[in-house]
Amino acid sequence: MFRPLKLLPLILLQYIVHAIDLPHVRLDAVGQLGFAGNYAGISPFKNNKQFESIPEPGAVILHNNDTYELLGASTNGNIFTTCMIPTSSSTFDLYIGGSFTTFNNTPINRIARYNPTNGTFDTLDQGLDGTVYALYCDTDAVYVGGDFGAPVGITNDTLASFGGHAAIWHTNNQTWGPVPWKGFNGPVYTITRNTLMNTILFGGRFEATGDGQYFNANSSQSVNMGTPTKVSSGNGALVGNFSDPSNAICQSNDQNEPWLLQNGVPGYWDAQFAYPIQPSMFRISNVKQADHGTRSFSIIALGTNEYFELSYIDPTTQQITTCTTDCELSNDPNVEYQDFTAVNSNTATGIRIQIDSWYGQGGGLSNVQIFQSDIAVYAHTGASGANPCTTTPSASSNTTGNWEERFVYGTYQNFMTTTFPAAELAISNASVTYSPYIPVQGQYAVYATTPGCVGSSTCNERTQVDLTMQFTPGDQPTTITIDQNNFDDKNTLIYSGFVAASTAAFQPTITLSVAHNATASGSTVSIVADSIQFIRNGTNATLVSILEYSPSNFTQNITPAWRPLAEQLIPGSIVRSIDATMGNILYIGGQFSSLNSTYRGVVSYDYTQGNGGALIPLNGGVNGSVYDLSLIGSSLFVAGAFNGTLTASSGTFNNLAEFDTGSSIWHSIERGVDGPATNAVPSADNATITFSGNFTHILQETGSRTTFDNAIWNVTGKQWVQPKSLLVGQLVSSHSINATTEILSGGIHGAQTYRADNAAIMDTHEMWSPYLFTSNEPTSNTIDTGVFWHNVTSDGQNKTVVIVGGRFTTDNNISTVALHQDGVWYGIGDLQGQVHSLHVLKDTLYIGGQFQGTIGTTQVTSFAIYDLKQQTAQDVGSVYGQQRDTPGTVHIIQSQPDGNAIFIGGDFTSVGSMHCTSVCKLDTQTRQWNEVAPGITGQVYDIAVANNQVTVVGDIAVNNNPTFAARTQDSSSWTAMSASDAITGTPTAVLNGPSDVIVAGSNGSAGYLGTWDGHQFSSIAQLGPSSNVRQMLFIPIQDAPSEARYPPDTESMLLLVGHLELQDHGNVSAALFDGNDWFPYTMSTKYDGTPGQLQQVFHETRCCTVTDIIHHLPVPAVILISIAISLGLIFFLVGAGLLALFAKRRNSLKDTPEPMPPYIPGQNRPSSLVAMLDAAQVGTLGAGATAAISGAAVAGAATAGPSNEKTLDPLSDPSRSSGAAIAAGSGGVTAFGALMAAAIGNTSDQVSDDNPRLYYAKYPFDAKEYGELGFDTGNPIVVTDMSDNVWWMGYKDDGSGNPISGLFPSNYVTENKPSLS
Repeated sequence: MFRPLKLLPLILLQYIVHAIDLPHVRLDAVGQLGFAGNYAGISPFKNNKQFESIPEPGAVILHNNDTYELLGASTNGNIFTTCMIPTSSSTFDLYIGGSFTTFNNTPINRIARYNPTNGTFDTLDQGLDGTVYALYCDTDAVYVGGDFGAPVGITNDTLASFGGHAAIWHTNNQTWGPVPWKGFNGPVYTITRNTLMNTILFGGRFEATGDGQYFNANSSQSVNMGTPTKVSSGNGALVGNFSDPSNAICQSNDQNEPWLLQNGVPGYWDAQFAYPIQPSMFRISNVKQADHGTRSFSIIALGTNEYFELSYIDPTTQQITTCTTDCELSNDPNVEYQDFTAVNSNTATGIRIQIDSWYGQGGGLSNVQIFQSDIAVYAHTGASGANPCTTTPSASSNTTGNWEERFVYGTYQNFMTTTFPAAELAISNASVTYSPYIPVQGQYAVYATTPGCVGSSTCNERTQVDLTMQFTPGDQPTTITIDQNNFDDKNTLIYSGFVAASTAAFQPTITLSVAHNATASGSTVSIVADSIQFIRNGTNATLVSILEYSPSNFTQNITPAWRPLAEQLIPGSIVRSIDATMGNILYIGGQFSSLNSTYRGVVSYDYTQGNGGALIPLNGGVNGSVYDLSLIGSSLFVAGAFNGTLTASSGTFNNLAEFDTGSSIWHSIERGVDGPATNAVPSADNATITFSGNFTHILQETGSRTTFDNAIWNVTGKQWVQPKSLLVGQLVSSHSINATTEILSGGIHGAQTYRADNAAIMDTHEMWSPYLFTSNEPTSNTIDTGVFWHNVTSDGQNKTVVIVGGRFTTDNNISTVALHQDGVWYGIGDLQGQVHSLHVLKDTLYIGGQFQGTIGTTQVTSFAIYDLKQQTAQDVGSVYGQQRDTPGTVHIIQSQPDGNAIFIGGDFTSVGSMHCTSVCKLDTQTRQWNEVAPGITGQVYDIAVANNQVTVVGDIAVNNNPTFAARTQDSSSWTAMSASDAITGTPTAVLNGPSDVIVAGSNGSAGYLGTWDGHQFSSIAQLGPSSNVRQMLFIPIQDAPSEARYPPDTESMLLLVGHLELQDHGNVSAALFDGNDWFPYTMSTKYDGTPGQLQQVFHETRCCTVTDIIHHLPVPAVILISIAISLGLIFFLVGAGLLALFAKRRNSLKDTPEPMPPYIPGQNRPSSLVAMLDAAQVGTLGAGATAAISGAAVAGAATAGPSNEKTLDPLSDPSRSSGAAIAAGSGGVTAFGALMAAAIGNTSDQVSDDNPRLYYAKYPFDAKEYGELGFDTGNPIVVTDMSDNVWWMGYKDDGSGNPISGLFPSNYVTENKPSLS
């Protein structure tokens, strides 16, 4: 459990300096933007510290004002713990611990300090030599716990003070120091301060302290499993990496290469020792494979062939169990190992683990460690050291000279002997150096064993030996001489006193050699070497996995300064978490159980009960392991691996539970999560708590909901919280800096500002609206395309409708195509498959993809046309693949600029009854299909249409010749991209440029961007190898860091959409390109934490093509044109005066209308074009007009031809039930005659919907863009909006008596009806 820091009203300016200068898009020109793709979260790009994905196993990120920034990542290890120390009133140091040895590509061993002032991660001296699991930050010290020995590079004179698994980093002098008790004999998993008691609690799996005050003999001495121990097996795997029985003594292989039996047969694993031992405990790890593992086994003492009676804690029941011939080994992957204690003392020359049954296909072992209570070291030939496959220390010995092993029949054991001539007595170098493993320092009695001379027949050869002892670092060695000429075996006390613990810097030793004053009784001399035994003298006080330390007692020399709890857990317990928030009551979580089953997994400790404290059950506890605890108010939140409590049925408490400390009642957290929960992290205000672990779903009362290794629970509301932002990965800690800033750490793989299921909308004020679909499996969903449509309702409202298509299911079971209006999703038909492209022309929706199904009563396959007003499908034929009954694929739908035709591209061979491959054209008026040009086949991914020119890109062939791009201008043939062009990979996007087409794609090793003029490809820019461009747009830019634009001399930049790998920015989902530099625009992340991908950015207004680009002339040309205009004005004024004078003299001539001003489509748009366009589509009638035309006939209207005008059609009713298309409204259409009658006679300049005014067309106007109103000279025009000087809005008769609305130039109309003669 990590409790967030609450002491920081800090002003950390360094957190807001990451923003960079970026281009600003003219959102008034493009309208709202939609983002369709494959992602679970999306963010607008703001600074270079943002990210899409973190591949490293651990990360530290800053969550600042809804933006996630990567501060640092551990390259090769996990982050398990953090803590924070304020260093001043405005800053702090953050400490990070884990298993890493590299952080931000810098060597840092397992612990690092983050300095927010300079943004760096620094090493603490040289770090630690093992994993860090726990940190506690005090005012001037950091207490560190884990599975390590000592600081790296510590000097020999201080290394002896580090007994392992605990250390202190002193922040004042930046040095490492030992804990006062010199460490533990096992790992530390949690360190917690008890503020009320002013103590610090250490929890883990340990039974002894390094100072020797607390000691457990059973696990103190590891038997050397290296040389000369020999391992073998029976019925082991015959071939492969799993056949070597030595794998079972290599801990590094416990996950990768265990030892396995042959499938389906019993077998055994043997270890033969060089000398007899009395094992006290066996530590066994099972195979961590789904299809192998040992189930039942027994252990036999070789030599006597007796079974060991074993005692162990059952991982399932947490009860102490005894066994002899049918011991159970758990296959739970969360159980690292099990300890089996020998109840009976059997002396053995070896041990055999007999495997009788197994899980899956066969048995096996990952690791075997053997312990003995005696600290004894034996002599044997050559050199022996610790097992090279394990870090577990063990005793060893080395020989010098010619030694040999001799078997003594009387005692049935081996010992070492060397024999040489008596003449060499003074010069013999024969010696044996014993190196015992002393687990804890203390008072020891040391005995030397000398075999009797009778059994070896060497009584006339024995002499004296010196035993030189070095038991403490820095002291002078002590030597004692003993005579080996004894008839029987003899144990001689050679030392009694203090012996320091074995460390990497100091190893106690005893060297046996020929005595300096040795004498010989014959011509031959023999000396023997057997064993040295250490017997510890002490109180043997017990310690079980929790130690309480009082720094103030230690400073004041008050005893005891450290001690176990007054009542302890049972031996072998593992403590994972301690919550000391209450002070006088501790809450302890881990892997343990009481002897009488009164508690399991979690228990409280009350200081006021019993004799100094007592363990108090929490209504039984849970039926599994607990990894983290967090107390908020009276609620104790428990995270772990369990599925029930001891008093409640299983299935309701899946890995999560809440215990009410007031009522002592367990409560479920809905139905929990579907995997182990390892962390419980409360928010700064304790309003929520985030659980994280290895799970993917929240289990609710009905069904489940996908999550991303973490889930947020509302503490008071008692319900799951749908997060507004995305966080993928396991959260270990959260440190609150201020109200808008926090630092998050853990196995975080991705994070974005907005949590969204593949679709989101950004309005013109840059406010985002992400869409969430509560589908059970959103990870399989994707949205490939989207469009905006303006739905004019019967009451005159103009509602913006978002339409999306892809492969998805909404929360009300709408799939494939959906419309979103007024916060409700509506469906279109019943389509099975995937939609790749949507296109809207007026009120008609074109749908393309790979699907089958029905819309209403119309059967459709891979292509459909849907009338959004009438909610009906129009049958124009289906798209098929190679087989007639196989759906083809439509990747893209594009329209001709005038709207008279649409083009589809993809992978198909026929449309309707017509043979048409890869590209096909549909006449929007006649609804007839036509072949664009013959000879093309393959996959078309994108199309660019301009007038009579069509360009397609993809994995295609022209006349059976493979190519990547082709173009046609006369519909008679295709011109293919030449094989000599520089493109080496399939293009996926194409866009018409001012002169050439722009092409983008990837060849697997690099992405590319360039232009193609129909004959030659020219590169513009390179992208990273993972790039996948799906779309390109020209986006108008309001301002930017430089004057550069693309195309040059315009107000636009090129927007690339998809998955982009940029050299200076990493992975992004959309980026602007000004011809020189890239500017990321959006970033996204998928459900698994990998980079997201945008499929399309769709826009509300007609924009973003080459026809919409505003061009600028070069400066010299502007100057020349300005001069020409000035001169032209002068000549015009002079000419006008002459004409006026001439006109006075010709009074009989009539006035002629002023000439039609020049009109350039796409230019001189008012800044409020989006708003006016919406109003034009609405066509709202004011109260005055309504009164004037009440009772007028209402009839449906349909506009013929390719007009871009909007009709006042029947309007959709969003109240229809989900799953069906939006129903038509009951309102009708106002006749144009009545509308004109309301405007006649009005001469007011304040024109509005309530006060229309009648004008007449002075010149003909051709509507060329969507929303414009075309007319002929003399047509009456009812004007309803004159707010813009250039563009007005009004209505005309559509030819059938119904009004149609749109925008038109104000100088094309006049109040006086012009003469048509």
